Amino acid sequence: MKRFLAISVSASALIVAGCSNNASATVHVDAQDHNGRDGAHHFDQDGDASLMGGDMRIAGRIGGDLSVIGSDLHVSAGIGGDMSLVGSDIIFEGSVGSEANIAGSDVAWSGNARGDVDIAGSDVNWSGTTDGSLSIAGSDVMIDGRIGEDLDIAGSDIEVSRDSDVGGNLSMAGSDLELFGSVGGNASLAGSSAEIEGPVDGRLIAVAYSRRGWSWSSGNTHQRVRINAAIGEGSAVCARRVVIGPEMVITGQLAVFAEEAPVFETGASQSSVTFEAIDGRDCNDLLEPFDR
Repeated sequence: MKRFLAISVSASALIVAGCSNNASATVHVDAQDHNGRDGAHHFDQDGDASLMGGDMRIAGRIGGDLSVIGSDLHVSAGIGGDMSLVGSDIIFEGSVGSEANIAGSDVAWSGNARGDVDIAGSDVNWSGTTDGSLSIAGSDVMIDGRIGEDLDIAGSDIEVSRDSDVGGNLSMAGSDLELFGSVGGNASLAGSSAEIEGPVDGRLIAVAYSRRGWSWSSGNTHQRVRINAAIGEGSAVCARRVVIGPEMVITGQLAVFAEEAPVFETGASQSSVTFEAIDGRDCNDLLEPFDR
């Protein structure tokens, strides 16, 4: 993630320093067939392609790598190698044969990749697939697709939809966190509130607690963790309030550290839950034995 953030900062600097709708410089390697006019670029080539300009639409086939610095970017090309996109509003609905790095403002991904994908943006909407891992740094983040390996998200409001599937581990850090999709590995959530309604095959660790104080939200969700799904052995949560729903099923015990005893909704089982008051202790210290 540190490497990803460094790439994002460098990319953002390039946007500020050099991109405008009036600038246009294009470099092609092995450009067997390329047509470009009025920001529309269509490729059919085996080599790499690099573009710098304003608003661009990129389609066709690029056998090598694609690198683009621009403004509003719409990419629907099939790319055999790596892809790097830096811009403002970015739409990707093509395919990438290896890894992808994207830095922009609003980013929408509905394509697919065979390798890892790193995205930095403000509003990020992921409805595609990758066989590798996905890392996102943003504000509002929506996940509605498939990730073959790990998913790592840092943002504000984050939702992993019911149709989403994470093959590996999940890490979410932000404000309001909603996990409705399925996770094949472990899940770690840290935010001001966390809603877990999707199954976690591995261990769940969730934190929604701050010593700086707290306030009641309109739905009484601030610094609250609610679990209403199947979770794996060795799970633990630390929050001011914890709510257990009727669909929670766990192998072994769920350790709850909170300001008050957990609330069990109608039909929820209490037999698999242990409770211990926080009593001014640090959540990281309380959860450290579980988070291994």
